[in-house]
Amino acid sequence: MMKKLWRSVLCGGALAALLCTPALAAEEGDFSLVVNGEPVTFTDALPQLRSDRSFLPMAATFQALGYGEEDITWDNDARAVTAEKEGVTLLLTIGKNEIRVTGPEGEEVLNTDVAPYIDPASDRTYIPVGLVADALDYNVGWDGNTATVMIDDVDALLAANTATYEWMDRYMEYGRKYTQDACQVTGGYQMEFTAKDAVEEGRFTWKGDYTMLQSQKALQFDTDMEFHTSASSQGDASLDMNASMDVDAAMRMDLETGKLYFQSNALSGMLGAEKPDSWYLLDLKNTMDGLYGSGYYQELLALAYQQNDGGFGEVLAMLLREVTPVSPDMTTKDMLQLYNQLFSDQAFQKSGSSYVSSFQWEGMDVTFTLFTNGGSQVNGYAMEMSASAPGGLSMTMTASMKNDKMEMNMEIHDTMMEMDMTMTMDGVYRRSGTKPAGAPPAGAEVVDVMDLMLSMMEGSSI
Repeated sequence: MMKKLWRSVLCGGALAALLCTPALAAEEGDFSLVVNGEPVTFTDALPQLRSDRSFLPMAATFQALGYGEEDITWDNDARAVTAEKEGVTLLLTIGKNEIRVTGPEGEEVLNTDVAPYIDPASDRTYIPVGLVADALDYNVGWDGNTATVMIDDVDALLAANTATYEWMDRYMEYGRKYTQDACQVTGGYQMEFTAKDAVEEGRFTWKGDYTMLQSQKALQFDTDMEFHTSASSQGDASLDMNASMDVDAAMRMDLETGKLYFQSNALSGMLGAEKPDSWYLLDLKNTMDGLYGSGYYQELLALAYQQNDGGFGEVLAMLLREVTPVSPDMTTKDMLQLYNQLFSDQAFQKSGSSYVSSFQWEGMDVTFTLFTNGGSQVNGYAMEMSASAPGGLSMTMTASMKNDKMEMNMEIHDTMMEMDMTMTMDGVYRRSGTKPAGAPPAGAEVVDVMDLMLSMMEGSSI
């Protein structure tokens, strides 16, 4: 079954904060159940926790998942229960640590660490709800604060969704001009970070120009950067400091294999490399698969390809299938509603030749604008976001692209810690006949970052 991609940060940026909403749930048995955003009421048998697993009464659970009484059968001789819906059959046997799933692609046997059982007090069959839901490729989540299991059937939610996304389809068509073929981006950037206290103030500045070549298979990035740092003391001018350094850096990435290479003379100097032009390798595919399970990187890549080849509805479906519900107030159904509030046709309002949607939630404001040529063709976009939190932390960000020109600005302020960060970036997109290099030049020395870190740790051990 498909791994649950983007387990905790799928939506990223502004929308990620919405995943942290606490909620209260009514106590039913050892825990509560919410299916597709709706609480489930149990009558003659209640949820139970056993062997650190959540078990639910089989009949009531399958009925909540949309199964009719005729879809569920009990084989008394085999002590097995079968549930069938939409061409997929689930077979569970009392006391047996496996789930048999039969569908259009054949049968799959999923080994489990717990087995269904019959509760002697109620004479009801109990099933491991998380394992069963995962076998059916439902989204499954657990909220420990409210002792609530959440199960979301994405197919059912999408079938009931009446929103349309024609304007987002046009936006994606505009973006494909710069993603389906090789494209060159040239521009500049600057980032400034300041921090101060009652005694001193420090300032760090990075600025430079860059050239990037990108395609669906590879990424090539080169930059000439100037780094400047300064420190001033209110009590002793002799402690003031100013220093500058020129840093040339390069990055290459093979998107299909997940291998990321980067090179910097300054970095090689800090690491004490024998060759200043050494390249450093970070295998993102192996790293991500190790952290989140085999196939994670390929699923991430498939999502990126889907954005290039499909419509917004297809991308939305893929995103929702990988959502992990985190609370009864933030299920897959709630995520779908949030997406619809910002990206559906019903959310956009005409303003001149542009179409604007907006979203507000507890200190966060998001505005998304689609620019047009006066008709139905999208020729740019703008995203504006601002957010604040108690304690004096605030953030604003704008990102826009009109025709082939991109601009981005971000500011973060923390009045309590007396820290500020600003970042600006611009770029001009052009189609290119040159394919990006996804790896260092032939014969270059390549150092694996993980091997380097292990050797450094071994060298520092006592």
